[in-house]
Amino acid sequence: MSHPSSLVIVTPVLNDWPSFAKLVEAIDAQSQLTEWTVTIVAVDDGSRQITLPEPSSLRGCVNEIRLVALNANQGHQRAIALGLAYVHENLRAERIVVMDSDGEDTPTAMLSLLNASAEKPGAIVVAQRAKRSESIVFKTFYTLYKSAFRMLTGKGMTFGNFALIPADRLPNLLFHSGIWNNFAATMLKSRLPIEFIPTFRGVRYEGKSSLGFTGLVVHGFSAISVYSDIVIGRIIALLVASSAVVFLAVLTILWMKLIIGSFVPGYATYVILFLVSMLSIALFTGFLMIITLLSTREKASDMPTQLLPLMIKRVETIRAQTLREAAS
Repeated sequence: MSHPSSLVIVTPVLNDWPSFAKLVEAIDAQSQLTEWTVTIVAVDDGSRQITLPEPSSLRGCVNEIRLVALNANQGHQRAIALGLAYVHENLRAERIVVMDSDGEDTPTAMLSLLNASAEKPGAIVVAQRAKRSESIVFKTFYTLYKSAFRMLTGKGMTFGNFALIPADRLPNLLFHSGIWNNFAATMLKSRLPIEFIPTFRGVRYEGKSSLGFTGLVVHGFSAISVYSDIVIGRIIALLVASSAVVFLAVLTILWMKLIIGSFVPGYATYVILFLVSMLSIALFTGFLMIITLLSTREKASDMPTQLLPLMIKRVETIRAQTLREAAS
């Protein structure tokens, strides 16, 4: 007799436990998941109060809910990293899905990720929004963020945290230092094969998104920081190219004034001195950036698995099997 495949769903939650309950209900109702042993890991990121679903509500395909309560708020990306670390250290899973609990990442889309994973078992499968439904302001700044990301890193960022990870690929992400800053950018930088599945944004279960302009900016910079070595290299190359242009401009003006005796405006000297001064400061700043980057590489950063015991306040488990066995 073959055993069901194991699926673990990791979702960070901060105060919005009514939405989490609706997500559990929606996943539990997916009949296509009956062939899976489904565990939902809810990473509590410092909620004021926690309300978990009753065990009696698990009547479908969800076998278990694990509450991993953190000692303090760590932020969305670090909560994901610690949730994945918990799965790696404590659970046996063939597939791990990371999704938000607010309803915008839907269980129906998760089934599409599972189907794609069956065809490409060695690849990470990410949900790529086929159409965005946010406000014009959000779309505008999101477009600017994607343009800045491509310009600074040379990569296109077209997806978020909603993804499926084969278990044997999890260490490639979990032991990458970028996992602390941005999960999606770490997947992109991991050089693992990635399959893109178009999905549509679901409707939020409760309230409105708390991600405002400031949050979007911080999220964008955290993604770019994963590529800090490439970004600094590109900035230095730009500074060197700019310095070469200014140097050639200085030589041209000197040649025009001293060799061929052409008229040169008096303010040209001040403009050149200003440009030389600004570029000197920029080059010095770039040099400091390189030194800082190299010095941080000498120190091995703590991985989520190392800090996990210190971060966890408690773990609570709700098992659907208990009630089923009691009823039989």
